[in-house]
Amino acid sequence: MHDLNSTFSALANPVRRQMLDELLEGSKTVKELGRSHDMTAGAISQHLKVLEEAQLIKRVVKGREHHCELSPFGLDPALEWVDQHKAFWGQKLKSFGAYIDKHSNGEPDA
Repeated sequence: MHDLNSTFSALANPVRRQMLDELLEGSKTVKELGRSHDMTAGAISQHLKVLEEAQLIKRVVKGREHHCELSPFGLDPALEWVDQHKAFWGQKLKSFGAYIDKHSNGEPDA
């Protein structure tokens, strides 16, 4: 299992999120990913390294080309964390809504 902080840190950058969006279409070479970004090859490599370390992508070397693809389970730890917090706040909001409904009908506190 990887560090949840690395996942959120990787996702915090709009360039990296765009790269992930591009990979939704399928595997792309580093060159292909670089074409849609106005930055040096070194900067592209740095962004890809962050995505790899966060286990959001994997790189497959085919001859001289490096192909990047989404890692199928890379977001799982982040999704689990979000789901836990979503369930907590969902319950709190449901309880708050019931409280408001009860008091908007003029019922006194118990």
